[in-house]
Amino acid sequence: MKESIREKLTGKGAYIILVLLIATILTLSIVSIVSAVNKKDDAKLPDGAVDSNTPSDGETPSDGTGDGTDTPSDTPSDSTDEKPGDTPAGSTDETVYSLPCEGAVQKDYSEDVLVFSQTMNDHRIHLGLDISGKLGDPVKAVAEGIIEKIFSDPFMGKTIVIDHGNGLHSYYMNLASAVPEEIKEGISVKNGTVIGAIGETAMTECADEPHLHFEIRLDGAKVNPRNYITVPSFSETDETQQESAS
Repeated sequence: MKESIREKLTGKGAYIILVLLIATILTLSIVSIVSAVNKKDDAKLPDGAVDSNTPSDGETPSDGTGDGTDTPSDTPSDSTDEKPGDTPAGSTDETVYSLPCEGAVQKDYSEDVLVFSQTMNDHRIHLGLDISGKLGDPVKAVAEGIIEKIFSDPFMGKTIVIDHGNGLHSYYMNLASAVPEEIKEGISVKNGTVIGAIGETAMTECADEPHLHFEIRLDGAKVNPRNYITVPSFSETDETQQESAS
């Protein structure tokens, strides 16, 4: 009887041991598989790397060209482009210009094309405006400024120079020899102040019809006065007269 019980227990114990052994083998196998998968994932993404397929919360994946924020290339900048010619060089927004005298331009500003000089009987550049008028017609300051010089130029005759600030000067040439008594060097004038009269003192332009030779200089360089004042030429006044007649 005892031997029969012992045999049964021995057989049952062997079965239990076999079951435990199988369970252990399965457990070790599962652990090995999981470990292998984890090692494979670690090989794909190095330490500190972020999976590009999973963007972080609240961020937009970067395209590699910026900080991760998409900015359209046609987004307007904050700066506003200034339109050239709104304020002439050397002027301020408050500068007001008026005509130096009443009349049309008989000889225009020309720095590239030579124009014929009746007095000198040759072709040369002309870096000013010859504005026609009658002898004695008033000549006025084109803008506010200070009279810097009053002198007789050996070629251009009686000359008055007005300093308008910011490197801008206006020149009035071929004036009458006499100037108003109150017009002196160093005084302030406003636009429209009468500073002289049209004369015939310019030796190099004496064969031309009576006119004011008017120049604008910016930082010492002669520039086109039409950038600052609007005055018609003879051809423009002729066209206007023809239109009026028709």
